[in-house]
Amino acid sequence: MKISKRLIAGLGVLMLSATPFLPVSADQHDDHGRYDNHGDYHGDEHHDHDNHRGGPPPRDFGPVRQTIHDNHGYFVRGAPPPPGVYVVRGRPLPRGYYGERLDNRALSRLPYYPGYEWRRAGADVVLIAAGTGIVYEVLQGVLY
Repeated sequence: MKISKRLIAGLGVLMLSATPFLPVSADQHDDHGRYDNHGDYHGDEHHDHDNHRGGPPPRDFGPVRQTIHDNHGYFVRGAPPPPGVYVVRGRPLPRGYYGERLDNRALSRLPYYPGYEWRRAGADVVLIAAGTGIVYEVLQGVLY
């Protein structure tokens, strides 16, 4: 049976485009779940491991706000979003705007939720769904 080159190429493209939907394998994080699916480190040995339990995000982010307040020296205010760009909970990040990644020192102070990423937008810290860019939570004004 002869298979066309187009069919083989199409299957290859399909397989490559489906890889972001595969679950994270166990070898991409340590025993405390402190590496995300991009290989970024999210913890250090000086903090409790409950911070890195890897469960779903909570509804109440009061403890996260308090953590940022208590560790304000590790968090740097980001550049404000461009004019006309608004980050809104429940909506995707505006086209072309991704916020700024927090550095590893700041990320080590924040809880890790699989499939989500922390970003900063001006004085706000934002939790987004990594695959879709949908904003899960906006912690307004926590970076002063």
